[in-house]
Amino acid sequence: MPHRLDALTGSRLLWASAMLATLQACSVSQPQEPASGHIERELLSHTLHIETGEPRVLDTPHRNIRISESRLFRVSQYDAGGNLLDQHRQYQSLPWANRPVGVQLGELSVQRETDSEGQFRLNLLDEDIVPVDFDQLRTIELEARHSTEVHAEAILLVDRELRIVLHEASELIYDNLEEDDVEQWVQRINRLSELGLKEEASQLENMLILLTTGDPHLQDDFIQALDQRDQPQD
Repeated sequence: MPHRLDALTGSRLLWASAMLATLQACSVSQPQEPASGHIERELLSHTLHIETGEPRVLDTPHRNIRISESRLFRVSQYDAGGNLLDQHRQYQSLPWANRPVGVQLGELSVQRETDSEGQFRLNLLDEDIVPVDFDQLRTIELEARHSTEVHAEAILLVDRELRIVLHEASELIYDNLEEDDVEQWVQRINRLSELGLKEEASQLENMLILLTTGDPHLQDDFIQALDQRDQPQD
């Protein structure tokens, strides 16, 4: 009996040893996941650029302004041991989207905001701009600012003839309309068209139609006056 027990114990030990060896072999042959490398990006420069379009001298009240920002990076790629594998420069240019832009017109300061494409429309007949003294307006200064270090400026000049047009047009659009009759309203609209401001003429016409909605009789008189203007003269 002791001999059979010793044999049984021995066989169990041999089986356990074999299993341990198998497990060790599996653990050795199992491929280990290497630690991944990493990439570092270093910002080398960050600039803003204002595109004012041509010509530099404004001869119309409107101008589309576009602003973009550019970044230059140094990109370094390392392996798991921290050894440098590759290094190159990466350039990035994007619209300066939905950001404020300062507009300086003489002593008057206003602010505009770019759209998703980094653009905004400068209109010198906007209501918050017309208080400026157009007779003295020589330059328009634009500024886009990200930080103290990252900003851009641009200057537009204002044509002399445009200053005269702006002075008259602002009075035609914004002077007290309630004191005029429908014939004078039509005269204002016609004069804006003669000045080459067809967009403003159309806007004033539509605004007056809306303003007279509460007075159907006055609105009808205004529309008839507009129709008579459009009829060919004998």
